[in-house]
Amino acid sequence: MRATGLPLMIVLAACSGRPTGIAQPTAPADGGAAVTVRLSNFAFDPEEIRLKSGAAVTLHLVNDSDAGHNFSAPAFFATSSFLVGSSAPLNGAVEVEPHQTVEVALVTGLPATYPLECTHFLHSLFGMHGTIAVLR
Repeated sequence: MRATGLPLMIVLAACSGRPTGIAQPTAPADGGAAVTVRLSNFAFDPEEIRLKSGAAVTLHLVNDSDAGHNFSAPAFFATSSFLVGSSAPLNGAVEVEPHQTVEVALVTGLPATYPLECTHFLHSLFGMHGTIAVLR
């Protein structure tokens, strides 16, 4: 390699957007758990999601309705790590358009019970709320 190649590689690594020397969470060889959550007018199914702490999980958020909904769990997402290719939802909420599916791949964080709701106008009041229980 030429002498000028090494500085260029360092600059490219620094600009890559991924920290170097920090392990990025990756899915286990078996793909981890897959959990499907259906969003409808006005409910989550299941209403309680039970996950193991430190486990790789892919959430399949399926909106079965003719209206948009979201999966808002800011405290849960704040303690989770996101797998390569996924990122933390903006303000802790994942928007799911009518008849669409959104996938979020993550590694669960600290054991606790986290609130879950749809933050669209009146949706939580009409019953669109639940919990995410992360267990040891």
